[in-house]
Amino acid sequence: MAPLAPGGRLDVDGSSLELMERIAAFIAQNHSSPLRVSDVARRFHVSVRTLQNLFHASCGESPLRALRRYRLVCLHTQLTARPWQSLRQAYDGCGLSGSRADRELFREMYGISIREHQQACCDKRALAPVPPIAHTTLLTYLDSALSA
Repeated sequence: MAPLAPGGRLDVDGSSLELMERIAAFIAQNHSSPLRVSDVARRFHVSVRTLQNLFHASCGESPLRALRRYRLVCLHTQLTARPWQSLRQAYDGCGLSGSRADRELFREMYGISIREHQQACCDKRALAPVPPIAHTTLLTYLDSALSA
């Protein structure tokens, strides 16, 4: 694990960045399965707490929220491509349950509800995603992991 920087924050070094890229690739491959934070930690031989510290230092959010955010980006993409499918199918295909937390984060990310996005896509008025929030997201690590 990376050392703590002044103020108690995790100092993300090269090995931590490499680990984040590997974790991001794993999540991208397995996001539709019922992944839990403990599953990811076990897979990469780190404790849940270490994984949480790594995500907070690298992404500015918890692993669970980063996973949910990634799944919602996948949902957005899937509904844009196939808006006529049922929301249940779309949720299942992205590893989501359609919970209140899912719906609230989607609205925070895109400024509209999931159903509004689906309807806009059905009406051929697909809405562009809102620019990313000001912190590094899991998608950043996916981009570097998949382009390497």
